[in-house]
Amino acid sequence: MSGVSFNAGTLSDIDDCITHVQSNLNRGTLSATSKPTSTEVQNWLIRAKQELMETHGFTWRRVFSYLDTVAGTYRYALPLDFGEGGYIIRDITNDKRLTPIDPTAFDSIFVDVAGDENATLTYYTIKDRELWLSNPAGGVYRLELEYMRTGDDSTSTDVSYLPELARYKICDYATYRSFIALEMWEAASAYKGEWTSGISVSKKRDNRKRWAALGYKVRPFII
Repeated sequence: MSGVSFNAGTLSDIDDCITHVQSNLNRGTLSATSKPTSTEVQNWLIRAKQELMETHGFTWRRVFSYLDTVAGTYRYALPLDFGEGGYIIRDITNDKRLTPIDPTAFDSIFVDVAGDENATLTYYTIKDRELWLSNPAGGVYRLELEYMRTGDDSTSTDVSYLPELARYKICDYATYRSFIALEMWEAASAYKGEWTSGISVSKKRDNRKRWAALGYKVRPFII
C-alpha cells in the first residue's frame, strides 16, 4: 500500500530538515565529525516527530492509503504503521464501502477463500497483520484504507506525512538540542521556547478541531 503525502514544500525530506537546522546553528556544514553530528541531528528530528505523533495525537494521525488488487489474490499486507480500530476500506473502482467481519466469523463463513471464484469485493477481515478479502479479486480494483497511524514509520526518516508547519516544529526541537550539545544555553532556551509554544498552540488548535467535529462550538458566558 502507498500512503498519501502532504505537499513537499520547503522541507520535503529529512535531509532538508537537517539543512534547516544547520542554517539555524550557523556554524558550518553538519557532518559525521561535526558537533553536533548530522546523525545526532537526524535522531533528534525523529524523536520530535514521534513526540508529535504519540504524545499529542494530532488529527493528521489519520492516514489514507491505497492498494491496487491483483486478480485472483485475496490476502494483502497492511501498512507498517497500521493501527487497529476505526479503519474503513472502500472499493474506489466499484464505488462502494466494504463490510468488515470479525476474524472468527470470517473463517467460519468463508472456509475456502482460495477455492472461491474471482469476483468483485464485498466483505473483508483483518488478521495476522493482513487484509483478507472474502473472495479473490476479480480484477484490478483500487482500495482506499482509512486508518489511524500507530506512530511507527515505514522508514524512520519519513517526514512526508507531516504538514509543512510540523516539519518546522521538529527542526526547532533539533536546533534546541543542538545548542545544548554546544553548551550555548541562551540560544538553546530560545529554541526550546519555540518548540514548546508551537506544541501548545497546535494542541489547542487540534482540540478545537476535535470538538468542532463532534458538533460543539465555544460559546461566551452570558453575564
